[in-house]
Parts: sequence; structure tokens; C-alpha cells
Amino acid sequence: MKQKNEKTTILFVNKNAQALRPVQVSSSLILNWKKYVAGLLIIFLCLAGALVYLVLVNSKEKMTTQILSQKIHSLHTVFKEVDTSQVRTKFLKIDKQLSAINGFLKARGIQPAFKKGIGGEADSDVFSADEITDFYEKYLGRVAYNISYTPLGLPFHGTITSTFGHRENPFGGENVETHKGLDISGPFGAPVKAMAKGEVEFAGVRGGFGNCIILKHANGFETLYGHLSKILVKPGDQINIGEEIGKIGSTGRSTGPHLHYEVHRNGQKINPQSFLTLN
Repeated sequence: MKQKNEKTTILFVNKNAQALRPVQVSSSLILNWKKYVAGLLIIFLCLAGALVYLVLVNSKEKMTTQILSQKIHSLHTVFKEVDTSQVRTKFLKIDKQLSAINGFLKARGIQPAFKKGIGGEADSDVFSADEITDFYEKYLGRVAYNISYTPLGLPFHGTITSTFGHRENPFGGENVETHKGLDISGPFGAPVKAMAKGEVEFAGVRGGFGNCIILKHANGFETLYGHLSKILVKPGDQINIGEEIGKIGSTGRSTGPHLHYEVHRNGQKINPQSFLTLN
């Protein structure tokens, strides 16, 4: 059987040595009083630490809120100081420049990227900064796309020896023939470069063109490069602007090393000289 908990009687005596009412407590409490005091001390320290932590977190949050409030106030001040009339004037200038570029593209049969700019003179609505930047980002992206897929310039900077249109037969005949591209003279093996982004549609021997490459671009454009001594691409290759695709040669119906260069639009052969520059 379990023994009952032992009790210890404590007598409190006053200054006159008179005993007061005795108090009974558990004997284990008297024997282990150090452990109980240590436990209470640990609990007190934990509570004190938690209280300090909460105070510090609250102080940090107040400081962060104050900093954010100051920054927001500064931004409001900056926006109030923006001269909207000057901003509109700047966008009008940008619109005019983009309109000029669109005019150059339209002259080559390419539709403008957008019919009207967000900052145009007839535009009296107030747009947010996000709306304006989104508009011009799309606008410039479309212009860049049109230019990158439009064949501009010469695939080799040599002398143009024969232009687009009617010409005398270069092989000594007396008849006149129609020349459907440009002949550009150059040394044998000189690099020939692509004039726009596109995909190789044909790479091989094609009749009088000899070694020939045809690139397919966007907006209905194709370019043809003939009389090559070497072909450096194959059908299906994706080509970047200025990428070397072949070497000048004299294969096929040719009187000497040169490049025959054609520009096609929707299946029609057009004068490449209209595409030597953007303006």
C-alpha cells in the first residue's frame, strides 16, 4: 500500500516569541524547494523573452510602415511635379518618327504597325503611364518585326552591273531580254548575306541560276541568290539578318563571278533597288 504524503508543520513566530497558527505543507516541497524555484525562474525568463521579442517586432513593423509611407509620399510628390504637357509633346515627336517609318514600310507594300499613336494630336484622353508604355512597346515590337522580315540592303556590297528590267543579251545576242533582279559583281568566294530573317525554302541547283538559295520571309517576301560557288545552308534552316548563306561564284548561265539577287512579293518579282534603303 502507498504511504500517505508526509507533512511538515511550520510554525511562524512573531517578535514576542509567540507562536502563530501552524501551517502544514508537503515535506517534498521543503526538500525540493530549489527545483521549484529554478522552474519558476525559467518560466519567468521565457515569458520575459517572449515579451521583449513582441516589443521588438512591433517596433520594426512600425518603422517599416513609416518608411513605406515616406516613399509613397515622395512618389506622389514626383507625380505632382510631372508636366503632362511636356510628356504629350515628347510622345507627339515619337509618333511623327514612327509614322515616318511606317510610311517607308507602306511604300514597300507593308501595312503600318498601327494607324494612330496613343499620343496623337487628335487624342485628348488622359492615359496612364502603364497604358502609354504598353502601347509603345507593342508599337515598336510590330515595327521591328516588319523591318526584320523585310529584305533591305545588298547581300554583297559590290558594283551593280545589271539592273532590274530590260537589257541586252549578255551572251552576244542581238535580242533584248528581261532581267528580273540585280547583278552584283564580286570576287570569287566572297560572302553572300541574308537581307532579312526567314527560312530556307530552296538550296541547290536551279536552271540558269546554277547554285541557288531562296529564302522565305514574312509579309509575302522571298529573296533569291543565284550563281553561287558554295551553298552554306539547307532547306528548313532559320536564318537571321546578315547571316552568311553562300559564296559568290559563276555557276549556271553566267559570264563571270557575280551574284544574281531577286526580291519577290506574293509571287511577283519586284525591283530590288526599291529595297536598298528604308527611306
